[in-house]
Amino acid sequence: MKRLLLGWLVILIAAAVPACALAQADTPHIHLRILAASADPAPRSAIDLGIEIDPGSGWHVYWQNPGETGYPPRFSWILPTGFAIGPVTHPAPQRIMAAGTVANVHVGPVVLLTRLTVPPRAAVGSKVLLTGSADLLVCSDSMCVPQTVAFDRALTIGSGAPDMADAAALQRAWRRLPEELPGIVGLTRDTGRIRMSANLPAPASNEKVTVFPVNAGTGGLGDARYVAGDPATLEMPQGTFNQAGRIDLVVTYAKKDTAPSRAFLLHAQAFTAPASVRKGSAWLALVAVGGALLGGLLLNLMPCVFPILSLKAITLIRAGADRREARSEAVGYLVGAVGVMVLLGGAVLLLRAGGTAAGWAFQLQDARVVSVLLVLVMAIATNLAGLFELPSLPVAFTGRSGLVGGIGTGALAAFIATPCTGPFMAGALGAALVLPPAVGLLVFAALGTGLAVPFLLIGFYEPARRLLPRPGMWMVTLRHLLSLPMFATALGLAWLLGQQTGVSGMTAGLGIALLAGVTLWWAGLRQRVGKAALPAVALVAAILCLCLWVPVGAGTAKNAGLHSAAASANGVIPYSAKALADLRARHRPVLLYATADWCLTCKVNEASSLSSAAVQANLARVGALLMEADWTKSDPAVSRLLAQNGRAGVPLYIWYPPQGSPQILPQILTPALIGEYVSG
Repeated sequence: MKRLLLGWLVILIAAAVPACALAQADTPHIHLRILAASADPAPRSAIDLGIEIDPGSGWHVYWQNPGETGYPPRFSWILPTGFAIGPVTHPAPQRIMAAGTVANVHVGPVVLLTRLTVPPRAAVGSKVLLTGSADLLVCSDSMCVPQTVAFDRALTIGSGAPDMADAAALQRAWRRLPEELPGIVGLTRDTGRIRMSANLPAPASNEKVTVFPVNAGTGGLGDARYVAGDPATLEMPQGTFNQAGRIDLVVTYAKKDTAPSRAFLLHAQAFTAPASVRKGSAWLALVAVGGALLGGLLLNLMPCVFPILSLKAITLIRAGADRREARSEAVGYLVGAVGVMVLLGGAVLLLRAGGTAAGWAFQLQDARVVSVLLVLVMAIATNLAGLFELPSLPVAFTGRSGLVGGIGTGALAAFIATPCTGPFMAGALGAALVLPPAVGLLVFAALGTGLAVPFLLIGFYEPARRLLPRPGMWMVTLRHLLSLPMFATALGLAWLLGQQTGVSGMTAGLGIALLAGVTLWWAGLRQRVGKAALPAVALVAAILCLCLWVPVGAGTAKNAGLHSAAASANGVIPYSAKALADLRARHRPVLLYATADWCLTCKVNEASSLSSAAVQANLARVGALLMEADWTKSDPAVSRLLAQNGRAGVPLYIWYPPQGSPQILPQILTPALIGEYVSG
């Protein structure tokens, strides 16, 4: 019986073999050839290669994520010692129905792209043979046939001169690749649908929008509904999509049953299972609150905040700093600092909920707010210089003791600190914008608490209070010295007004600040003869109202043009999503930095690191370009760039290598740190 069954099995196998051979013979012949950007590549170079596959009319091969059936092309290479081949890149696919299943395919001829790296010691004039094989699943509407195709390409090590015919074909292939959009977008799930907001253009009326997960084995998504907005939103059924974490997506615009006319590559963060979302959000909130606390603490070292903190400590020394008063002052300082941070953070969240691309310190993009800051900083500087005293003012921020004085000091310190962004703040504030609003406000409150920590330490920790020195003439000298960074801050704000509004706006702001300074000097004269300073207070309040008439728009376009011209002269490219995508498509490395003229950390990094000879040499060595995203005035494109990279404000530094994923650099830069990223 066993022998009989074995005999039938042999007969069936023998019958099946001719059937397979006949099927393969009926399949159109696969045409495959290797394109090379240069037939004589130079040593220590990298050249583009193309794998041109023509399965014949009516046949197709599969995309890198084949969908519910099939498998993608697989390649095996045999290379000379020292040579290396990069990953294979596909153009955007089409989605078809094959035997009741969804497949992602390339219909007709297609060119897949890769990159060949030539070793430094390759001998000029030597012959190089690249050999390998492609394992393909070639399908028509009725059948699929596996095919293994051998290939080779001969090269000669030489000057690196381009092969004109192949280079032109490769350029056409590069143009068919999806345009990579910078940053990270979020996928959210709601009642069986998935939503994604991204900076995508509107499709034509006869174009269908389709979303493809790049990762093999990831199903779901598909046709999407485009909802216009800033940014736009794509809505699609959840289907079988159940991916959590980082994922790459390709979005295509195509007419019915045709190849895509446009395609975009997006990097996304997918949230699916509710339990994992809750767990991830709780961890993210905890990290964000901790980062905000540390970031707020470090803000006290900024030149515009440290004098205020020091002067308040001097006030406590002068008053004797008893326990009750010190604690009252500390609580007031905490309330003022937290209150302002929460108000500013809440304003950012409300604006973003309303569709405005706002970020941290957005108020400094308005010249009127900058002029108010200029007057306040001028008032602090003249007070520190001894031109007038504050105890008699009804809302004194340093001179009054107790809760009211502490609230005023904390509020002012928080408001003046907003141009500064230090370590730990960027990630924390970026997380605050994607967390639930209540948790986001908690992050902003933690930032204010961190700012108040030194004063809380003095108020509630007796040993810290005992370390305060005794009153003396040194306090007068210290006050005068502390006025210097405040005058420098006022000068910087005046310069910022000039950048935002031109000479007319800067002149108006300086005139208002000068008028406020003279008024406060007059208040000081009245104080010295025992007269009330209330008239001067009313006059300063009226002067602050003049800030509303600072010419916000004057000179903006002119300055923007000068800024772009200066950037180009220094070898820096102004940021645009299209320019960045074009450079990425050509494998050109880019160091992008988002900055603003009012950002102190940005300017320090630019002066000490980005403009250094060592960094410039490193960038030139790898052929990298510097790209600047200027956020001095409101720019929706830069706001989207920040949001896509999980940042609430500047600075932001991103290294885009020739191949691979972008890398976000720390906020505090050094030439050596940049060199590590550039060198890879």
